[in-house]
Amino acid sequence: MSPRANSRNHIGPASPGDLPAIRAAYEAARILQERTGSRVWPAFDDQSILADVAAERVFCVFRGEALAGVFTMVDADPIIWGELERGAHLYLHRIARAAGCTVNGLFDVVLRWARLVAQSLGKEGIRMDTWASNAALIEYYKRHGFILIDRRTMPQGCDLPPHYYGTELALLEKSTPVTPTKPLHDRKPHEQSAS
Repeated sequence: MSPRANSRNHIGPASPGDLPAIRAAYEAARILQERTGSRVWPAFDDQSILADVAAERVFCVFRGEALAGVFTMVDADPIIWGELERGAHLYLHRIARAAGCTVNGLFDVVLRWARLVAQSLGKEGIRMDTWASNAALIEYYKRHGFILIDRRTMPQGCDLPPHYYGTELALLEKSTPVTPTKPLHDRKPHEQSAS
């Protein structure tokens, strides 16, 4: 793993060296999904994870030097959001706690950081999707200020992995007040601290 800042919570782009930890976090998430009776993510292969890392879509959450979790973020999601995609939001995907991590509040850390990034880029808000059948998770996101915008069933052959075909997704959105903000310590938005 690459060296990280020694702040309480820090988020930064993943590197190829983070692959084992990312893979372990995804596997831990799959085990939790199975245990709670939720629909389960497929096993993501190393090639697709590394492609996302190379495109700077995968981020690691650190508490000090310890990996607390991983997630992906993109600035457009036209395949899932269709005509609702306007280029005005950031999209969070695959938020997963690190294997063996017992620290609570990972989603709060990611959400605070994403809000700062969205504001610094002049975005209107943050969007997420989840299985429409996962009522508990949808309610959890609502308690964090997300609004259910739509439900969509992904068609067979859409430009997504096959595990999406025929799956109904809940589309959620949270507005972020657009106010002028300065990146902390003149860093790029994706390098800001999440404390």
